[in-house]
Amino acid sequence: MLPVPIVTVDQRDQIIFANERAAQLFGYTREELVGAPSARLFPSGGLNTDRPEPGDHGMKIKVPGDSTTQILMARRSDGGGFRAQAETTRCRVHDQELRVTAISDCSARGEVDGTTKELAHLSRVSSLGELAGSLAHELKQPLTAILFNAQAARKFIDAETTNVVELRAALEDIVADNCRANDVLQRIRALVRKGDVELQLLDLGNVVRDVEILVHSDALTRGVSTSFDIPENLALICGDRVQLQQVILNLLLNAFDAVKDCPAADRVVETMVREEPGGLIRITVKDRGQGLAVDSMERIFRPFFTTKPQGLGLGLSISRTFVTAHRGQLWAENNEGKGASFHVALPVATDIRQGRAP
Repeated sequence: MLPVPIVTVDQRDQIIFANERAAQLFGYTREELVGAPSARLFPSGGLNTDRPEPGDHGMKIKVPGDSTTQILMARRSDGGGFRAQAETTRCRVHDQELRVTAISDCSARGEVDGTTKELAHLSRVSSLGELAGSLAHELKQPLTAILFNAQAARKFIDAETTNVVELRAALEDIVADNCRANDVLQRIRALVRKGDVELQLLDLGNVVRDVEILVHSDALTRGVSTSFDIPENLALICGDRVQLQQVILNLLLNAFDAVKDCPAADRVVETMVREEPGGLIRITVKDRGQGLAVDSMERIFRPFFTTKPQGLGLGLSISRTFVTAHRGQLWAENNEGKGASFHVALPVATDIRQGRAP
């Protein structure tokens, strides 16, 4: 048995061969893999190395012999995800073009991968640390409302003639505010947790809305005007919710920093989500700050490069790593007027076998 997981796909992007190591790696039998689309193993577009990319910032490396090396997000049969390196070589057999791919599990690289995971968690906690004050305010509002409504409900009960309608309204407000506080806590808990990659079908608009709730009070505290243009019923992507939330949170906090010294009229950050041709969903975070120096356009994505006095310099580097693993692109450009825009483009899921995303 070859010691390396290998799969071969045809021109229709269907698997025509998988060795035993590949079957073991993904948790299938070889019979289950043959005939399946490669997107079953690589949900963000399969092993299609010809997908048009927005820009040239991705982890797709051409090597001699018409081969390509990619870092992709892979999915096991139980739904668990992991980062994989896929080295694909093209060949022709009986006038049919085939792609032979050798796969290695990046998560099995021990200490290096563990360090990356720890740094990603540290960066996530650092971002939430920046939000600590505003998140406390976000929680204080529903908790204060719960207290007031509970006091009102007690008065209604103690009254000689209980007003059932007002009592019910007070209790319903308590329930609603409790849910509101719980939503904030659940989002914080999800971002703080350490865990394995969890691939699932996602509506990217809902992922952005979750982050919008987290940064709402922080934007108000900083005097930043935000807008979120998110259409309903976007095509689904396959990805890890926490990783993508971390990417969006980082871009928004960076945008808030970019406009902090601007006049009030320019302290504006706009976020837009759109479906694009070629099976892509794009998120754009646009600010009206000073923009980016030409020589910083790529340096900002390097580890430990930061302009913040207390910054770790990991946010954008980790964000690009996450986006690349989802077979996407993350890049920056200056606006025609003021400020800069950061773009995240992710491929829609091509192997959808479930219902709507959560």
